[in-house]
Amino acid sequence: MTQSFAVETKALVKRYRSVLALAGLDLAIEPGCFFGLLGPNGAGKTTAVSILCTLLRPTSGEARIFGSDVVDERPAVRPHLGIVFQDPSLDTELTGRENLEIHARLYRLSERGTRIERMLEQMALTRDADRRVAALSSGMRRRLEIARALLHEPRVLFLDEPTVGLDVHARRSLWERLEQLRGSGLTLFLTTHAMDEAARLCDRVAILNEGRVVATGAPQELCQQVGGDHIELELDRPEEALPLLRTKPNVQDAWIEKRTVMVKVKHAPTELVALIEELKPQGIRAVRMREVNLEDAFVHFTGHKIDTAGNLE
Repeated sequence: MTQSFAVETKALVKRYRSVLALAGLDLAIEPGCFFGLLGPNGAGKTTAVSILCTLLRPTSGEARIFGSDVVDERPAVRPHLGIVFQDPSLDTELTGRENLEIHARLYRLSERGTRIERMLEQMALTRDADRRVAALSSGMRRRLEIARALLHEPRVLFLDEPTVGLDVHARRSLWERLEQLRGSGLTLFLTTHAMDEAARLCDRVAILNEGRVVATGAPQELCQQVGGDHIELELDRPEEALPLLRTKPNVQDAWIEKRTVMVKVKHAPTELVALIEELKPQGIRAVRMREVNLEDAFVHFTGHKIDTAGNLE
């Protein structure tokens, strides 16, 4: 293992009695990368973060932050880490500014006031800084947690499912703030089951399945490995369409999801007209065409889909 990586794991294993949470996790993340660890609930994402943040000991294997071992060299590792936990951890009876002040004192930071004001401004919280946290929206609380995690200027920021429970507006607002951190030299480590979130934010991702990485690369690279396009057909009689579709040489796969026939083809624009003509007897209600996305790649590499709550379907 080498110090040239911001985060590196080798054959990392964590077992809870009879449950194998991590089954040999191998990661190598370069400094400044916005990295995403993808998987459903229970895939081992939070376990991996807890080990990397020195909060949990692995059963076996190695994990390092900028070359320092997370077990044997914890005092050297911890100053480099910023953590936004999945569960809220702010003191809701204090103001936002007071939460940051406590964090700054714990880290014995110099120029505390200047640092706090800078982070409040960066997270668009200056106007609400003196309100009690209990009165802030869930999106504001998440931004405040990120401000706190960045206050001591860590080299790696861990974000464990940071948008869970946020509404659409708060989620997109948080994405915009995280995008502003890209290119700052900070390494960001995101865990998520939201494929659209990973596709928008991450430079590289690793897909986790049953505690192991089954694919890694840039989101677009993984989509290209899957290949093909998707056509979605809402039909009156979808079951009748499948046998016909599976005889077509350019159809790579066809299946039904909630009365919609999903067709994977080599090149959707050239196949669409012919498919519509042949499927007219099945009663076409609607037709949609799209390129392969990261969710398709996840299904391809794991054989599973993830529902909106983060569970395997």
